[in-house]
Amino acid sequence: MDNNKNLLACNNEKCIKNKECLRYELFIKGAKEFSTNGGNAQKGCGKFVFKK
Repeated sequence: MDNNKNLLACNNEKCIKNKECLRYELFIKGAKEFSTNGGNAQKGCGKFVFKK
């Protein structure tokens, strides 16, 4: 089973942790459903998920 299908992607380009985040990677790879979480240039958001 692919757990990434249940994970909502994130399109937050300005998040400091986006390069480490699985949600952002899913967005870059073309996930159709996504949101913008609260990360910014100084901090990551509370919904950050480390890449495996």
